[in-house]
This record gives sequence, structure tokens and C-alpha cells, in this order.
Amino acid sequence: MKKHYAVYHLYLVSFVCLLFISCSSPKVSYNEIKVAAPFPMEPIRECIFPEKDYSIADYGAIEGGKHMNTEAISKAIEACNKAGGGRVVIPAGEWLTGPIHFKSNVNLHLEKDAVVRFTDNPEDYLPAVMTSWEGMECYNYSPLVYAFECENIAITGEGMLKPHMDLWKVW
Repeated sequence: MKKHYAVYHLYLVSFVCLLFISCSSPKVSYNEIKVAAPFPMEPIRECIFPEKDYSIADYGAIEGGKHMNTEAISKAIEACNKAGGGRVVIPAGEWLTGPIHFKSNVNLHLEKDAVVRFTDNPEDYLPAVMTSWEGMECYNYSPLVYAFECENIAITGEGMLKPHMDLWKVW
């Protein structure tokens, strides 16, 4: 009788693991671009993002260049990633933020006349993140746009990323 429970338990655990893997791994498709190179080269795989938009305004972002929108942008990226991917849309207008941290399968899309203004307050770029400085890996202030252990990410659109650089230039 105990053997039957052990086999049943093994099948149940295997089924749950397969279910978890299939649910947590988004189905991402790619265009393959063959490159004529003078050496052997694998085709370049261009991610095709799902046609689902996540506007930062829907996650609490306020346009105008005075309200800090870091959390709203982060929430939109998180929702997009959890849903398997798509576009995080920055609408037209001026949007103040700290660092933008990517997650896999996210296309950050800046609409025409969208301006993402990054603050120049160093405290906004903490806690420190793993990055590199002059070729050495280290923990440092977050870059303006940061992607660590991500795949299938993009920045598209006609908008602009525009940091305030006054304090950073002094450093």
C-alpha cells in the first residue's frame, strides 16, 4: 500500500512541477534575422512582444515633471512582466522619475512627445545595485535605466530620456 502512495506522490509532484514551469515561463516568439557574415554566425533573434499595453498613468503616474513616478513605472513593469510581456507605455508629456529597473519581456515604449526626466538626487538611485564601473564589477548607484539578469527587453518610440545632470557633472 505504501508503494502506491509513493508512486502517486511522485506523479503528483511531477505534475505540479510541470504545471508551475509551464505557467511561469512566458511563451515568447521571435523573428530570426539571418546575417551574411564572413564567419559562421547564428541568426539574430528579435523578440516579438505580446500586443498588450501597460500605461504608467494606469499605475498612478502623474504627468507634469514635478511628481515622482518611479513607483508607478515600477508597478507597470512588474505587471507587464508577470503577464508574460508587452509594452510599458510612457504617454506624451513630462514624467519625473528615479531609475527604471527592467524585468524580462518588457518593451518600454515612449510615445511621441514623451519626456522621461530623471532626477539628479543621488538618494533616488539607492539602494546600490550590481553594475560595473570602468570594467570592474561592483555595487554602485543604480544607472538611470537598469537591467540585470533580464532577457527580451527594449526601449522604443519617439519619446526622449532626458536626465537632470547638474549634480552628477560636479561629481
